[in-house]
Amino acid sequence: MQPALDPINLRKAREALGITRVEASRRMNIPQSSYVRYEQGTRKPTQATIAQMAQALGTNTDYLTGLSDDPRADILIIKKDNSTILFEMAMGMQDFDEEQLKKLHEYYKIISKEK
Repeated sequence: MQPALDPINLRKAREALGITRVEASRRMNIPQSSYVRYEQGTRKPTQATIAQMAQALGTNTDYLTGLSDDPRADILIIKKDNSTILFEMAMGMQDFDEEQLKKLHEYYKIISKEK
């Protein structure tokens, strides 16, 4: 049996983004009335819909089904249209070996402190 949607976590994920139910339904490409019923717990989405919700809200399916308290996404999607530099870096790093990734991570930690 697949885990069911936790409507409270769905609402929390939406509110963490600071978006309305209308915007959430638009991002998920589902009718607003369906989204409202999901958030109220009166309608049960399929596992595919839960995955779509997680992606649209930047979280993960375990959080939306109450299996985890960690709302952070477990999948990151980088669109070239949104950030060409980040996209090119991610594409290039796919072939890095473990040592190169460790060096990059150390550099990231250094420059992220400079903010």
